[in-house]
Amino acid sequence: MTLRAALSALAFSASAALASPQTDQLVDAMGIPALIAAFSADGIENGTAVDKGILNGQGGNVWAETVRRLYDPVRLEEEIRGAFAENLDEQVAAQALLFFESDVGVQIIDLEVQARQAMLNPELEAAAKTAPSANSATITEFLEVRDLVERNTDAAMTAQTAFFAGIAETSPQIVPPPETEEQRALMQAETERWLRGYYALAQSPLSEDDVAIYTAFWNTEVAMALDDVLFEAFANSYATLSFGLGQAAGRLLPQNDL
Repeated sequence: MTLRAALSALAFSASAALASPQTDQLVDAMGIPALIAAFSADGIENGTAVDKGILNGQGGNVWAETVRRLYDPVRLEEEIRGAFAENLDEQVAAQALLFFESDVGVQIIDLEVQARQAMLNPELEAAAKTAPSANSATITEFLEVRDLVERNTDAAMTAQTAFFAGIAETSPQIVPPPETEEQRALMQAETERWLRGYYALAQSPLSEDDVAIYTAFWNTEVAMALDDVLFEAFANSYATLSFGLGQAAGRLLPQNDL
């Protein structure tokens, strides 16, 4: 959240843009480094499931090292900083900083980081998803204002397509991707459950006024421009990462029966 045929292709392509002071400051203020660290930990954990499910547990050290390399949080962070510097208008960044460096902005980001870290624990994740507040009108409005369910589902589907494209490029075996419509429906449902749980956890300590302020912020032109850059950056990183994982999996597939 890219969340693109030699080993060098497994690494993120370096961005030509250098992070500017303003966009760099915004990346930090939004808690992106800590959120990326949690995303990385999640990805490395999921890499074990891919090994078991697709590689029949035979990926070994090659697969484990590939997953660690692709989910390297330092490289992921550099990718996002470069995308912000290249695509985010300086004035938009400056205005967004006014919110994220305010008292309520700092509090919200701190809570979001804590919630993302908590969601790494399967028991806490399950509890968050089933919390009554996860289905509240407040959470529904927040998700709708940012179009979070659709955008995250789109990114996940693109990453899945990239993964199978990577396999097809390096493996002589034909590995058809899952049925798109069925898989999208399942992915969208799970994405919404996860997002509802996450924001219920993150926003539960906030007052109704603070949540309303945060929701209203994301409905401004500045925040919408920021969200566009944010989602494009993470979606592109995720797709590139997934393509690299697919390539690596494809190289290991000849040893296995699917």
